[in-house]
Amino acid sequence: MNTPGIPITLFYAGIMGLLAVALATQVLWARINAKKLPDWKPDTTMRVQANFVENVPLALILLYLLEAGGAPQPMVHVLGGSLVIARLLHVWGYSSNPGATYPRLIGAQVTFLLMSIMGFGAIYLSVAPHL
Repeated sequence: MNTPGIPITLFYAGIMGLLAVALATQVLWARINAKKLPDWKPDTTMRVQANFVENVPLALILLYLLEAGGAPQPMVHVLGGSLVIARLLHVWGYSSNPGATYPRLIGAQVTFLLMSIMGFGAIYLSVAPHL
């Protein structure tokens, strides 16, 4: 799948870009239909989108830096695919209920775990050549 000169991260960034548009559209829809929705729905819809914007850009930057730093391609795919699944779980869990749900919790925690793994991986790739 990896075409020379085109990073694997490009694929996952494309998926995340489409999800970002869908979430922004969902916020717009919730604002327009706020009077017809349960009281909690517009606020949680905005929080889902805001949480996405707060976490996904850094996660994609870390993913790209790992790829550019020489991380194995299968690892980049596992991290990218896991990020997509985690964000979809978070959206599903947060959009279906105003309170805590397992999909929301799992999606958020897996996102944080992936960002931690990618952060440690980036540090490792930056210092490994000097060890």
